Amino acid sequence: MAITFQIIGHKKSGKTTLLKDFLVNSPTYKFSVVKHTHLPINIPATTDTGKFFQYSDDVLLLNNEQTIHYQRNLPTTELEKIQQLQKGSADFILIEGIKELDFPKIVLLKSDESPQDFSNVTNIKYFVTIQENNSDNVVDIEDSSMRKIFINKFLKEIKNDR
Repeated sequence: MAITFQIIGHKKSGKTTLLKDFLVNSPTYKFSVVKHTHLPINIPATTDTGKFFQYSDDVLLLNNEQTIHYQRNLPTTELEKIQQLQKGSADFILIEGIKELDFPKIVLLKSDESPQDFSNVTNIKYFVTIQENNSDNVVDIEDSSMRKIFINKFLKEIKNDR
């Protein structure tokens, strides 16, 4: 079963940058990514694909290099959907967002934030920043080489915690 963890933080805190660095700097591992978005996914209804999305509850888009699976009106929670994904072939599942879940978390702080801003969030393993932040107990990974070191350390730790 895949080891699952989350990267959370407010908008423009660096979540996507850190997530991408996990994927790029850990080539020996296979990752699945769960991207939470508050915005609707907009596929124009004037295209064939848009018509399929409009009139079907389950669409599988295939080409030679990628597959996108879209499901609407699923009778499951976000957690149940992630649990299904955990049964796949990935070593790690990396979730961007959904802070209400209780998987181990890395919290990205912006320069004007502190760990106290996330006092209602559970299972936080690290507070990190890729912006200048002088708060106590925050790991500075602004430099890409420091991010790589942090990522390797974090993946070893989370594997050993299993």
